Amino acid sequence: MKQNRDDKKPKTKTTESSKKVMKRKDEERTEAIKTLLIASYREQYPDESLDVIRQIIEQEEPEKIIILKIIEEKTSSELIDANMGLEEKKRFLESIREEKKEHADRYAKDLIRLVEKFEIPSEVHLRKGENIAVEIIEEFETMDVDHIILHGAKKGPLGKVMEGSVSENVKRGVDTKKVTLLD
Repeated sequence: MKQNRDDKKPKTKTTESSKKVMKRKDEERTEAIKTLLIASYREQYPDESLDVIRQIIEQEEPEKIIILKIIEEKTSSELIDANMGLEEKKRFLESIREEKKEHADRYAKDLIRLVEKFEIPSEVHLRKGENIAVEIIEEFETMDVDHIILHGAKKGPLGKVMEGSVSENVKRGVDTKKVTLLD
């Protein structure tokens, strides 16, 4: 009588949940991560990425975690300037800022919840700027961060050409051994 494949192996936690342990490009890194920065912008991290972040925190045991919420503030176009009065423009831009702030709060909510589960000092920083990558790099340098976690590029080829890729721009400004890109 043939045995079913599933009958041969006892089910363990590892076989049931197919957790992906992150393979980082910086495996040769020997120094410990004292300060870990997790950048939050434009979208939420999916559950799979949150699980990888949890694994990194458990593995690295950083001394401090910074969640960086970034609000992208592009300059208003000439079209808006030409077709709106000063007060109307001011109200319009304020409503956009408020909406972007709400989005940034929502995007970081799951990260904050995750980090609160660890007994590691943590901070939430908010930065606003025209260029997200510049804001991440400046925070990296200002806060003496050892490692950054951020979204991988989600844009298509045209979007990357038009606006650039945040992750690619960050990697150009920071040692790539200190950057982890997640889906």
